[in-house]
Amino acid sequence: MNTHEQRFSAQDDDQPNDGKKKIIPDDFIIDHQCLIHKRILLLLTIFVLAALSPVYAQESHEMPARKNTIKIDLTSYWLYRNSVVFAYERVVKPNQSFAITAGYQQFPPLIGSLNDTIQVTRETSATGLKMGAEYRFYLTKENKYGAPRGVYIGPYMAYHNYMNKRSLEVINNGTPETTELKTNISITNIGFQLGYQFVLNNRWTIDLMLIGPSLSNYRFNADITGNYTFDPDKINNEVVQALINRFPAFEQLINEGEISDSGKINTWRGGYRYLFQIGYHFGRNENKRK
Repeated sequence: MNTHEQRFSAQDDDQPNDGKKKIIPDDFIIDHQCLIHKRILLLLTIFVLAALSPVYAQESHEMPARKNTIKIDLTSYWLYRNSVVFAYERVVKPNQSFAITAGYQQFPPLIGSLNDTIQVTRETSATGLKMGAEYRFYLTKENKYGAPRGVYIGPYMAYHNYMNKRSLEVINNGTPETTELKTNISITNIGFQLGYQFVLNNRWTIDLMLIGPSLSNYRFNADITGNYTFDPDKINNEVVQALINRFPAFEQLINEGEISDSGKINTWRGGYRYLFQIGYHFGRNENKRK
């Protein structure tokens, strides 16, 4: 399951929907094949531009003239709605650095029919966040220059949380009942990464985290509030099942036996992440001062 660290997207348009309304609007439906082609083209373009751009020469055993980089995470912007995530990287040794990440992102909207008797009429609130930390080792044997440029490896940790409230209409014995559905999704990833960072003109950075397997904990909780006469556990399970049916990430993650009677999920799985960030490299240029 992709986490971006984790990715939640609707199924492609060419998938049958059995006459049911889609959970999310068309503008949030991602064509996975097209997206892969775009990513490949983007990566090739980045490599070509980086190869043609002048770079700042620095011996791999020296501390860089500028030790700080502030970045914006474009992966979150592409995969989630209303996403603004920033990262800060600080070089601490000639070939080592640490980085922290923090920002805001929302889970894709859930609007429409979940099945014949359950309908999400509107979304009343949506919040979310991403936090993370990592430590990088820039490989001396592979890189001509020191951090923060070149091939790097190292551990990382990332945390995602999404909280949503939605108005829910349930047909119970032919009678519509209106309640509020609260969902809370949290994902914790602990993993190891391999990537490459370009530094252009000693100012601009392009950070590509290409391989990032992880051990990930997924937690999901659905809670129904209000006045109703139906069985809430049954509706909670219907909500979970709708997520499994409509979102490939959930379908790959959850087995039937792991869904509790109260609509809760708590499980560990292997995860994966990829990352694309652009940044600004700054700090005192000691070489110019001399």
